[in-house]
Amino acid sequence: MNNPGKKQIPDYFDNDHLRHQLGQRAVRGGGVSVISRVMGFAIQMVGLIVLARLLSPSDFGLVAMVTVITEIFYVFKDLGLSYATIQEPSINHDQVSTLFWINLSFGIIVTLLIILISPAIAWFYHKPQLQFITIVSSVNFLFIGLSTQHLALLKRNMAFVSVAIVEIAATFISTVLAICLAWQGWGYWSLVSRPIILGLISTLGVWLFCRWRPGRPVRKSGVRPMLKFGANTLIGYLFDYITLNLDKTLIGRKYGSDQIGYYQRAVYLSKFASDTLTMSLTNVAVATLSKLRDEPDEYRRFYLKGLSIISFVGMPISIFMFIMSRDIVNVILGPNWDQTATIFSALGLSTGMYLIYNTNGWLHISLGRSDRFKKWAIFAAVIYLVAILIGLAIGVMGVAIAYTTATFLLMIPCLLYAGKPIGLRIIEILSNLWRFFFAATIAGMICRYLLFKIIYTNFIVINLIMDLIVYALIYVALVISFFGSPRPIMEYFNLLIRIKRNI
Repeated sequence: MNNPGKKQIPDYFDNDHLRHQLGQRAVRGGGVSVISRVMGFAIQMVGLIVLARLLSPSDFGLVAMVTVITEIFYVFKDLGLSYATIQEPSINHDQVSTLFWINLSFGIIVTLLIILISPAIAWFYHKPQLQFITIVSSVNFLFIGLSTQHLALLKRNMAFVSVAIVEIAATFISTVLAICLAWQGWGYWSLVSRPIILGLISTLGVWLFCRWRPGRPVRKSGVRPMLKFGANTLIGYLFDYITLNLDKTLIGRKYGSDQIGYYQRAVYLSKFASDTLTMSLTNVAVATLSKLRDEPDEYRRFYLKGLSIISFVGMPISIFMFIMSRDIVNVILGPNWDQTATIFSALGLSTGMYLIYNTNGWLHISLGRSDRFKKWAIFAAVIYLVAILIGLAIGVMGVAIAYTTATFLLMIPCLLYAGKPIGLRIIEILSNLWRFFFAATIAGMICRYLLFKIIYTNFIVINLIMDLIVYALIYVALVISFFGSPRPIMEYFNLLIRIKRNI
């Protein structure tokens, strides 16, 4: 029986042609994704700078109280089925149509469930206004249900330019409208509206760029293995969520909206850089590695190269955040957020390690081993829980220190466990990390104790930029010294040239 969906758009399902010049496609996709995330980061940073001056920490805290609970449903947003579609060697129209209706049905169920629990959230925090905030926020899950499979098909086919256009447009429009609402005195509602507008624009965008349209759900279409993969991935992301948000939940409960407002902004700033790089490269890495499963040597080479790139960029970002935390927060949030600066100094130190830690998902998902991903996520959640509870007894700063410590302790074990199916050894991991770690640390010590006491101008923004330039130059010099040649710098420079040529 002929399937009209297959006739119209065969490449969405049969993408063997993508194996031709896979490396070039990966470079292009990675470059486009990073540029997209950097632009999104810039837009959101500008938005945050403006919103932090129009709104109070309490406004941010009220919204954080809701999102820290409702975001648990974002773990379930696609039931793990987006990566099931991306990594599956072979799929068809009936399978994706069935997954689409599963995603949409679940989005409707989650929306209704959040509405039902909204009174409980208001009671938990003793804030009646949280009930309506929760109800309005639930709408976004409908957009997620409508867009999941379209977005997955675009990523599966490495159409990252289309994905980037949608992401940038949605980020820009939602940020501008949020600022306009804040300017007009809407208070915390301007923050509530942003993700809803973002979801609406994103859904319209992916339906525009992905011409596939779902048919009716089909029984016995062969989605059972994909559902099993999705279930394991889902459980893994659930425990990842617990790891990332339990600290904010407990701080909000024990210390109130002001403290969680300070802490949540510190988390946002420390994680935004790492999330920008991780989310930019994860989709490209998973799509590419999934196509290299049958070529173990190429698979290992690609992963280790990606790990090296992330280490080269992530380590200096982490150290710079630590030593310049107060100036960074002052520039972005303003002078009324000193407590955030203190917390940010501890959390920023974990940013580079968190970047590296997150690459374990590349291995688990691309190898189709969502079962191992689930087991590690459960183990890591327990370790983070113990650390956070210890830190909570000390205070908000104690939680930040505990979280950073746990990240340092778990980084190497998580990569060894994820890489076991391909025989990844600790020496391979350390050889891609240690030079960048020591170069960033030594550069930080030199700058903090010798150079950053110099005041270049009376403008803090210019001083911060000059400090960043000085730090970057010292870091690059030390990397060259540790490698004994400029080879790694030239490799990254050549990579940037290849990205520019392929965009």
